[in-house]
Parts: sequence; structure tokens; C-alpha cells
Amino acid sequence: MAYRHERHDIWLSVYRRSEYQRLPAGIIFLTDQLYSQWQCPNRVRTHCPCELTMRFSILHISDLHRDLKDDVGNGWLLDSLARDFEQYNKQDPKIMTPTLCIVSGDLVYGVKPGTKDAANQLAMQYAEAEEFLVGLAERFFDGNRGKIVISPGNHDICFDDVMGSCQRIEIPTDQEKKARLVDELFVPKSRLRWSWRELCFFKIADEDRYRNRFRNFSIAYESFYQGRRKFPLAPEQQYGVFDFPDLGFSVVALNSCYNNDPLSRAGAFHPAAFAEGCRALRRPERNGWLTAAVWHHNVGGGPTQDDYLDTEFLQLLIDAGVSLSFHGHQHLPECVDERYRIGPSPRKITIISASTLCAEPGNLKPGVPRSYNVVELDTDALKGRVHQRHMVNKLFNLPVWGPGHFIATNSSFIDFDICKPLVTRPVQLDVQLALEQAERLLGSHHWGEALDALVDVKDVSLARPLIVKVLGELGDARRTIAMLWPPLTNAEAVMLGAAILESGTREEAGAFVRLEFVSGSMDASVSDILHRVRERRLR
Repeated sequence: MAYRHERHDIWLSVYRRSEYQRLPAGIIFLTDQLYSQWQCPNRVRTHCPCELTMRFSILHISDLHRDLKDDVGNGWLLDSLARDFEQYNKQDPKIMTPTLCIVSGDLVYGVKPGTKDAANQLAMQYAEAEEFLVGLAERFFDGNRGKIVISPGNHDICFDDVMGSCQRIEIPTDQEKKARLVDELFVPKSRLRWSWRELCFFKIADEDRYRNRFRNFSIAYESFYQGRRKFPLAPEQQYGVFDFPDLGFSVVALNSCYNNDPLSRAGAFHPAAFAEGCRALRRPERNGWLTAAVWHHNVGGGPTQDDYLDTEFLQLLIDAGVSLSFHGHQHLPECVDERYRIGPSPRKITIISASTLCAEPGNLKPGVPRSYNVVELDTDALKGRVHQRHMVNKLFNLPVWGPGHFIATNSSFIDFDICKPLVTRPVQLDVQLALEQAERLLGSHHWGEALDALVDVKDVSLARPLIVKVLGELGDARRTIAMLWPPLTNAEAVMLGAAILESGTREEAGAFVRLEFVSGSMDASVSDILHRVRERRLR
């Protein structure tokens, strides 16, 4: 990653000035710290107006199907992934260690309706899934659960709630009544369901219980994110946006299980949730970022299948600027491009599918093993690569991973071009956002967070009064010295001098009195603080 911006030249000019070499060690250390923060790969790009050359990778897993009958223990599963990660540098081509993770649904296998102690069994499945996800964050992402993006799948529905919300309707003998029922079955948002197993209709009578079919997923979701994120039970609110400013990357997590249940298997999005998710990706603060979407269902199926999404929604994602998408459900790894089909624009979306990570053998497609993906992205060159890692042994309770195989390329990886963001990021946008964020934090008296927001824009003139205000509230002498060196106004010089009086070193005091801005000032307050620094720190 490389940064190129006028602020970089400002810092270089500081380094080149002869007086820099005469600065005390304390000031050099603090200045170097700020410079290092500017160059650090993990710094927050929201506050950075410079250009980025960025490469990162995503661990894409799906269809965990955690089940009390499943013999794949979380400990071994995490160990097996760790051992596979260790092989990445030995592969040809090499694989980048993932920076974040996307989980595209089906955390649990679920419990059949009417099962004895069904609620407790489902809670235990979710506990096992959450334990795995927490371990994933701890082992591979420095404990940062925010680096794991989760969306729900059809197995994450509580089947007992679905059937408990329904009223059985027998097939009437009257032909007209039969016709009315059939017509009602196929209207949009129908509450009517058909069961082939029982050859009868069911009608959703308890709307609240039907809506609550995601309550177990919602509880596990909030618990995993430690209350920082919630999964609403209202379908029109079921979307979430995950921002990664340091990567210039944003993901919208969608629920493709709107009106989905064991009797209505087709995937769908609630229109309001889908629209709000697309609208969120196009907000100004995400301008210029690469944007992606994740959901569960696949976007096509065979002639006898009905459990997939209508592809018409892809055009809407393309129009919203989404360049990548991730899904699971079909237990088949794939990577395909969907092209813009209206108008002259060449925009497209790349659709990446992951197979199941640890479903039981009965849920695997013939000839398709368990697997997961590592998706490498180069947002500067607009190039991507999907690596498939599949299970290479036959002990289903003790998986071992190795290079997979894509039929399309006859290799373990697929290369693709990334569709560039809809708009470029204005140079001053990050500065504006940092100032706005700092002002909001100042208004709520979050002084430390406000100062953090201002670190990367400390040389911007509009930021300096905010910095002085925050430092005055914090009363932290060491941070005052770091943030206000060198002072640009008389008020800053007085505050900096007071901080040096409180906890500065002799070297810092000497550097302060040698500053031309300070020693040559005609301001009475600056002259007074200069005199006191000389008297108390240099004699």
C-alpha cells in the first residue's frame, strides 16, 4: 500500500529542515509517531484524503450447518483452517492471508418441527455456531468481531415458529373455492402455503410468530457482535452495512429469506430493506469505495428447483454501484460475471459462491466436497482472484484442506476484473468527514474520540480550533505536545508552553524557546509563557 498526497510532502519537508535534526528526542519521537500513523497500513482511511494502492483478501465461508449430530468439533475446525493458512505461502500461486471474513448464511442446520425439546436443541446449535465464529475472530482477526460479516440463510429459520404460525386448510370439494385458493397461492406476498408432503394448504394466521422465525438467529447475532449490531425481526429493516475504511471497502449484508420458509423455498429480499441497503452504499461517505453485497441464496437453479433468487435484482445492485457479491446455499463454489443489460454502460457484478464449510455428507452434492474461498482483491489494478480450498481427506469429522478445483479454469483459482466504483472519491471528502465527525463527538463530550478523529487532519486550518478545544477539555499534556507541535497561533503557543511546563522534558523546553514563532512573538501571553519555560525548565 502506498500513500501519495501533499501532506506527505509536508512531513518530508519537516524531516529535511535542518532545525529538525536539533529537536529533542521527545519531540522527534512524537513526530515520528504521527508520521508512522500516517503511513500505517491499518490507519483509518475515513480520515485520509490520499490515494491508496490496496491489496487485501477475504475469507469467504458459507453453510456452516452447525448441528449437535455433526462430528466436526469447533476446535478441530479452527485448527484445520489455521494449518491451511500456514500453507498459503507454499502454494503456487501464493495466497494472501485474509484481512476479513464473509459468512453467507446457514449458521445452523436447524431442527425439524415437532422435535422433542426443539427450542433447546436450536439454542445449542446456535451456541456452537457462535463459539466457532468467536474462535474465528480470536484466531485470525485479532479478536475483532467487526471483521466478520454475517448474513442469514434458510436454515437459520426456526421451523417450529413457521408451522406454529400456520393454520391447516383442507382442499375444498367446491371447484370455485379450489380455484380461489390456487389464485391466492400465487399472489405477491401470499400468506398461503402448499405442502406437497401433506397435500394440503397452510395459511399464516399468526403474523407475529411467523415474523419471529429469525429470533434465534437474531439473539446469536447480537451476542456475537456484543450488542454493537442487532438483527431486527421486522423484515423491512433486515440489512446491515459493514464499513472497512482502512480498505476503502464496504459490504451490505442482505437477508434473501424474505417470506422464505420450508413451505415457500424461493429466495427473496424485502423491497424496503433492499432499497435502503443500496441507498446506504451510495451515501457520500462511501464515494470511491469498492462496494459488495452478501446474501444466502444462489441466483439460478435447475428446472425442478425453486429455492433460488430471481436474477432481476442484480441489475439494481449494479445500478447501486455494487461490484462484488457473495453467496452460498447451493453447496457449490463458483465465480461468474453478470453484465449490465440495459443501456451502453459496461458495468457488471462479479458473483462468488462458496460451498459448505462443514455440512454433513448427506448435504453435499455428488462429487463436490466441502470447501471455502479466499478472495484476493487489488483495488488499484481492479483485479481479483478467487482461490478455492477444499477438503482433501475422507474423515468428515477431521477435515484437512488443500487446493480446490474450478471446472471453468481447470485450476484452483479464477481471475476476474473488478468493476470500478461508480464515482471517484473527492480529495477533500475525508477531511470534511473527519471534521464533521469531530464536531459531533465534541457535541457529545467524547473528547478522546474527537481527538482521534482529528489526528490525521491536524494540519488543516479548520481543524486547529477544534484540536485546541479538545485538548483544553482533556488536559493531557503529552497529547497536547504531540498535537500542537509546532504551534501555529498565539493560543496554541500558550497551550503548548503550559503543557511543557507541566510534563515536558528539558529538550522539549529548549526546542520550544528556539521556535522562531515563539521567540519572535510580540504577544504578551506568549512572552509570559516563554519566560516561565526558560525560568523553570532551562535553569
